[in-house]
Amino acid sequence: MDGFILYHRSSIKHPLRSKPAVWSYWIHCLESAAWVDHKVWWNNQEYLLERGSFISSSARDQIQLGLSRQELRTAQKHLERCGMITIEATNSGTLIKVCNYSVYQNPNGKANQQINQESTSDQPAANQRPTSDQPQHKERNKIKERKKGKKITTEQPKYSEAFESFWKAYPKKENKAEAWELYQSILDAVAEGHSKTEVENNLNEFAQRYAKEYRGNRKQYAQKAKYILRNMEWLNWMNDNQPEPEASPEQPRQEDQSSKQRGCSSFQFYRTIIRQSLPDLNLEEIQQHWNQFHHFKTVIENAADHQRPATR
Repeated sequence: MDGFILYHRSSIKHPLRSKPAVWSYWIHCLESAAWVDHKVWWNNQEYLLERGSFISSSARDQIQLGLSRQELRTAQKHLERCGMITIEATNSGTLIKVCNYSVYQNPNGKANQQINQESTSDQPAANQRPTSDQPQHKERNKIKERKKGKKITTEQPKYSEAFESFWKAYPKKENKAEAWELYQSILDAVAEGHSKTEVENNLNEFAQRYAKEYRGNRKQYAQKAKYILRNMEWLNWMNDNQPEPEASPEQPRQEDQSSKQRGCSSFQFYRTIIRQSLPDLNLEEIQQHWNQFHHFKTVIENAADHQRPATR
């Protein structure tokens, strides 16, 4: 991601500065936020991503920042309570919006902006627009130059062996060069201490499972790789389409009894119906309830009791 962000010196006195995990996630939000409105592919449709917002997922942020799931959720809650971000969770990722992004990411500076408004209050507003729009025009020109450079190149991309394996397994083989760029960006985002080979293996596993899901007549409904590799959509698909746990030798004898205890016989149905009422409950917790034969209604009711405020 090109460009820069503004970081004010007054941040050193911010009360959340003493919480490393929270502050690290805050910087991550500033770095990831879109600097200009643009369209992305999200929720199986084109979506206008506004300036100061970005789409992510817990898995992606954990890998990039080296945080545990609990540390990440704590950081998000702190920033949300302080009015620094808003969070909108969906099945296709999480939409994060940085509050007052345009105010604090103004290249002219907040203080300079106030001074200029006072000294030029008698001048027409049209005279002030070119100054504020100029940085955006420069960035747009740079993007156009880069795009033009990509169009005139005649060099054939050198694909890695791992990507070729991914591409061979993926069901819809269109826009290979664009998919290759996104594939590389995923590997470039791997944080220290994590293996790129492991991520390549995960991508290859995704391609095989996705191809199995969209085979035969269903192949026409598969997304292009250049869409599903954006914003960690592929990882969200993997998390939402986990294979059902294998039954142990003793479980077939107790299949009828366990179905009554859980309220259903399919883990996929069990997971889906719980997430409809508890979207923030992660897959590991749902798996634990499944293994402990908890009825899905009991799981939902217990969670609702914990969230309900105590009455005097």
